Amino acid sequence: MDNRSVLIIDDEAAIRFVLVEYFRDRGWSVDAAETREEAEKLLTGTPYSVMIVDLRLGGRKEVEGLDVVDSARRLRPGTRVVPLTGHATSELEAEARRRGIDAFVEKPLPLPQLEAILDRLAGSAL
Repeated sequence: MDNRSVLIIDDEAAIRFVLVEYFRDRGWSVDAAETREEAEKLLTGTPYSVMIVDLRLGGRKEVEGLDVVDSARRLRPGTRVVPLTGHATSELEAEARRRGIDAFVEKPLPLPQLEAILDRLAGSAL
């Protein structure tokens, strides 16, 4: 596994585009998915050091994003998981942590700060 590989899951095309371009420009190996199903297919076939997942996929509250966290833990337990949300609550963070996330990131966050989190986590990926 490339220790600078990231899977980005977000249903908003503009956010996916910005994240993909940013991380590719900085030497990361990047894949992206729009839906839970696409993410699970990629996770099944490819190991990633880190995964960024929007918790509100498809506009469906947090259930879809948390389902992706569960899938990552089942399919790729060594992948570090970073939920990204603009709708954080202490309850949501607690539930995400219960499901095994490695960091909890609230939008907006400057991309260099997000990359620093991913660099730290990628260095500890199994």
